[in-house]
Amino acid sequence: MPEVFTELWFIQLATVAYVIGITALVLLERRRPSAALAWLLALIFLPLLGLCLYFLLGRAGVRRRRRLRARRSVNPTEVTRGLLPLETPLEELDQPLRGLVALALNSSAAPLRRADSVDLLADPAQAFAAMEAAIERAARQIHIASYIWRDDDTGRRWIDLLCERARAGVEVRLLYDEFGCLGTPRELFDRLTAAGGQVLTFGAVRLRYRPLMINFRNHRKIVIVDGDLGFTGGLNVGDEYLGRGLGARPWSDLQVRITGDAVLGLQAIFLEDWLAAHSDDHAENPAFARQLADLLARPPAHSCGPMLQIVPSGPDLPFIDAIAAQFTAAIASAQDRCWIATPYFVPDEPLTLALKTAALRGCDLRLLVPLARNNDSGLVSLAAASYYDELLAAGCRIYEYLPGMLHAKYLLVDDRVAAIGSANMDVRSFYLNYEVTALFYDRRLTLDLAEVFTRELARALEVRPEARRQLSLPRRLGEGFARLLSPLL
Repeated sequence: MPEVFTELWFIQLATVAYVIGITALVLLERRRPSAALAWLLALIFLPLLGLCLYFLLGRAGVRRRRRLRARRSVNPTEVTRGLLPLETPLEELDQPLRGLVALALNSSAAPLRRADSVDLLADPAQAFAAMEAAIERAARQIHIASYIWRDDDTGRRWIDLLCERARAGVEVRLLYDEFGCLGTPRELFDRLTAAGGQVLTFGAVRLRYRPLMINFRNHRKIVIVDGDLGFTGGLNVGDEYLGRGLGARPWSDLQVRITGDAVLGLQAIFLEDWLAAHSDDHAENPAFARQLADLLARPPAHSCGPMLQIVPSGPDLPFIDAIAAQFTAAIASAQDRCWIATPYFVPDEPLTLALKTAALRGCDLRLLVPLARNNDSGLVSLAAASYYDELLAAGCRIYEYLPGMLHAKYLLVDDRVAAIGSANMDVRSFYLNYEVTALFYDRRLTLDLAEVFTRELARALEVRPEARRQLSLPRRLGEGFARLLSPLL
């Protein structure tokens, strides 16, 4: 009997020590309270699985990137911050535009610039055709960053285009996220390297001599041609984004084409990512130094079109949640309407409060998301639905897109602000992924985006409070469980 008591005492002591140890470990990382609590619950009640996930998805890789960023001799975003800024003083802008511009400038070093032109490409086929035409006409340089690149007809066609341009002497740089391209054979990208292009991967997935980066993905979608033509939005490279291939379904997405001075913001972000994916001393590489010198020597073009800021966010940046802050502030500034389209809706507490407050103030607040059966992430769809009741009670209107997958990521506020980019309205995009969003302060563009939203809304079904009250108990439990996990999604 004494031996039994001794064993129980040892087990209890070990359990207490484990709980204290992992609690201290999680608290010292200064996570958001909801994320810290979710990790603590997983680590305490599922210790073996929780520990495996914690070390697999931990922040060690990000801490390493922060140290490398701090030691880096060149920071392209900071270096180019003073280039081609809008000549209009900030004080001459009306509120709330002045506050939104200052927020982006102070949180992410995103200067206010003008573009020559901005075009919305709301049809994926049209968007792919525009990007491919730009690649074919490239004379000096092509820079592409993509989260997903499929080995299918579209992915191979793009590699063929890039190989042809590389062989013609055009500088071609391709950056892809390793986690997003797990199913893509490396031989596809080797073809571009053999043709004279440069290819780098972002984020280690395989076991190497450094921490894994599975949880921190480069979700940006950027195409830059000759330094003054840029694209960004929600489109990756693959047949599925055209509604083709195995398991094809209609696909709704949005890409934006920008020309002029403002493209410099996309270029600086791409170069930041290129540095992060390369060795730390790459900033001293003569070719890269020449690239930065070319940017600094760029003559002012004095674009006269729409005003915009290119805002990045990422877990190793000084202000991690720059895009989350920008979205929340924009929604809080809405007077008449705020319309949002997002495929993945898992808001944090500040965003949820901003949405409910705007609706309670009488703002026309509408949210467009995919129908649950069309969403490619069932767990995220369940988590999103768990927020519907409180938003509907506040006066928000929620619509589910019927034809297929809604993958567009944008919002518009009144007739003066529009945001288009790679960031979803979820905690992953806000705090874990590397994202980019273009913030436009232009009435014509905002009205054009409102037309796109209205067209998509005509093919959506509105979520009614009475339908929500008829949900089964298993469905509500599923939504509650998914919501509990939402800080980790």
